[in-house]
Amino acid sequence: MALRKKKGYKFSDEVMAKDAVISLIFGVPSFVCIVFSIVYSIVVKGNVPDAIGAVLLVALIMAVTAFIFALFSYRDTDGGIISKRGSLIISIIDIAALVALYIL
Repeated sequence: MALRKKKGYKFSDEVMAKDAVISLIFGVPSFVCIVFSIVYSIVVKGNVPDAIGAVLLVALIMAVTAFIFALFSYRDTDGGIISKRGSLIISIIDIAALVALYIL
């Protein structure tokens, strides 16, 4: 006798939402670039080359992209809430750090 599937349940094999993974892929390297730029600026006592400015611009683009994908991940039914919140938090930290660097 064949078992019938119940239509009221949805089981997902996805552990994390795809948008949350993409957000983390953009957010974590952006954070690493920001930390590297700050440490390098401290080591050379503020005499940084123009390439560091380009690195921070790329980090800003990656952080904004991570934030957009983190917002999209909340609409996805797959994955847990921890990965979605983590990707949103890391992208907000990236953007806040870059805004703080711009102000200072």
